[in-house]
Amino acid sequence: IPDNQVVIEPRPPRRLIPQDDDALADWLAREFDAPIGLLEPSAPYWRARLGAPTDAFPDPTAIAAEARGRGSAGAGLWRPDPAAGPSWLVIPLARPGSADLLALAGFGPGPDGVPWGPPCPERALRAWGQAIADRVRAEADTRIIPPAGEGLGADGNDTVADRLVRRLRVSDPPERFQRLAVAALRDELGVAAVAWVPGHPREPVVVAGAVEGLSPEGFRTLLPESGHETIRIANRPANPRLAAVRRVVVVASDPDNAAGWVVAINPDDDHPFAIAEVAVLQPVAALIATQRTNARLYADLKDLLFGVIRSLTAAIDAKDPYTCGHSERVARIAVRLGEALGMSPNQRGDLYLMGLLHDVGKIGIEDTVLNKRGALTPEEFRRIQSHVRIGVHILADLKKLSHLLPGVAHHHESLDGSGYPAGLSGEAIPLPARILAVADAFDAMSSSRPYRRRLSPEQIDDIFRKGAGIQWDPKVVDALFACRADIEHIRQKGLGESLQRVVDETLGRS
Repeated sequence: IPDNQVVIEPRPPRRLIPQDDDALADWLAREFDAPIGLLEPSAPYWRARLGAPTDAFPDPTAIAAEARGRGSAGAGLWRPDPAAGPSWLVIPLARPGSADLLALAGFGPGPDGVPWGPPCPERALRAWGQAIADRVRAEADTRIIPPAGEGLGADGNDTVADRLVRRLRVSDPPERFQRLAVAALRDELGVAAVAWVPGHPREPVVVAGAVEGLSPEGFRTLLPESGHETIRIANRPANPRLAAVRRVVVVASDPDNAAGWVVAINPDDDHPFAIAEVAVLQPVAALIATQRTNARLYADLKDLLFGVIRSLTAAIDAKDPYTCGHSERVARIAVRLGEALGMSPNQRGDLYLMGLLHDVGKIGIEDTVLNKRGALTPEEFRRIQSHVRIGVHILADLKKLSHLLPGVAHHHESLDGSGYPAGLSGEAIPLPARILAVADAFDAMSSSRPYRRRLSPEQIDDIFRKGAGIQWDPKVVDALFACRADIEHIRQKGLGESLQRVVDETLGRS
C-alpha cells in the first residue's frame, strides 16, 4: 500500500479478546503473525513472551521507560538498536478488571536473520497497532454480560441484575461497574440511553447511549425535585428545551436517594414506560450503590494491607542496615526466576509478597545476635534459625496472606534435607520456597556483610553450580543462569514498584 494511502481493516473478530495473559499473547501472535511479548510497565516485567527466544526481547526496564516517555501517544514503533535488529510495535492495552499492559510485536530482521512479521510500511504498522489498542479499549468499556440463558442456568430466566452480580468485583473502580450496568440495562430495555446519576455532584454521570441535546450532566435535570420521591415516570416531554426526551423513568438506589439514580430514556419502540421497567431498574440501582460502597471499603482494606507489608519490610531493614533493601531485591529476583520457570502472573505475585516477608521473623531476633561480626555460637545460630517460626507466627493471623506461609516457612530448607526448620528434602519443599532459597542466597552473596565482603559474580556462580542438587533445586539454579543479566540488574537497581499491584491481586481473589 502506498505510505500515504494506508487503510487498516483489522481481521473480523470471531470472539471476545482473551483476558488470560497466555491466551491474549497467542491471540495477538495470530493477529500479527509475529513474535509477541506482554509487559506490565509498572513492575516492569514480562507477563508472556512467545514466538522468539526470551533473550531476543528487549530489556523490560528500557521499554517501560520508552513507553513513559511517549505518554498517552497510542501505538508506536520502537527500535532499541537504530542500526540493526527488529522494530517493536508497542501497543498499550487497557483490559477490564486487569492491569494495563504493553503488547510488543516484533517486525523486521530477527537476531538470527530470519524475518519477523509480514512486510508492512511503518505508518501501516502504527495504524494496525492502534486499531488493536482501540478494540481492546472498547471492550474494556463495553464488555457486557452475556444475554439471558447464555452459559447460565438451564431455564435462562436470569434477570439483568442476576447476570451483573456474576460480573461484580469489589476490586473494580465504581465507574467501571457503573458503565457495565448502564450498558446492560440499555440492551435489556431497548432504550436510547441509560445513565447512572450519582447523588454527589462531584462524581461523574455515567451514560450508555445518547439523546440529542442531552449532555451527561443534563441527566441531573430529569431527577425528581422532591427528596422523598424515589420513582418518577414521565411519558410526555416535560421540558421544552429537551424536546428529544419523550419518555423518562427514574429510579433511586435507596430510600434516601443518597447514592444516586438510574435514568432510562426513550424506548426504541416508543412504548410508554410502566412499572415493568421500574422492576428492572430498581435492583440494578441498588446493586450499583452496593458495589460503590464495597469498592471504597476494599480500597481502605487494600491501603491497610499495603501499609502493613511496607511497615513490616521497613522494620526488617531497620534491624540490620547492612541488609537494607534485601527483602525487596529477593522479592524481585524471585519473580524473575518464577517467570523463567513459566509460573503464572498470580503465582509470581505471591512470590513477590513472600520475598518481601520472608525475613519478617528477624524482628524478633536480638540485635546483638543479628548484627554480630564474629562467629555465632550454637545457641546464637538457633536464635537466628528461629526467625522462620517467628515470621510464620506474625503472619498467621493475616488471613489474606495465609497462602504465603509455605514460602516464608521453608525458604531455608535444603534439597538434601539438611536445612531448617523441618528438614524437608527434594519435592517435599514447596516450589516457592525453593525459588526463594536461590533468590535469598544470591542477594546475600552479592551484598557486603559485617563479617565479609560481597562475593564476585564468578564466585557466586561457582557456589551455585556446586550446590545445585545438594542445597538448591537444579531447575531453579538453571533458571538463575538463564536470566543472570536481568537478575544482576535487579540487584543493582534496588527498590521496585510492584507492591501495589500484587496487593490488588491478593485482595481480589475469592
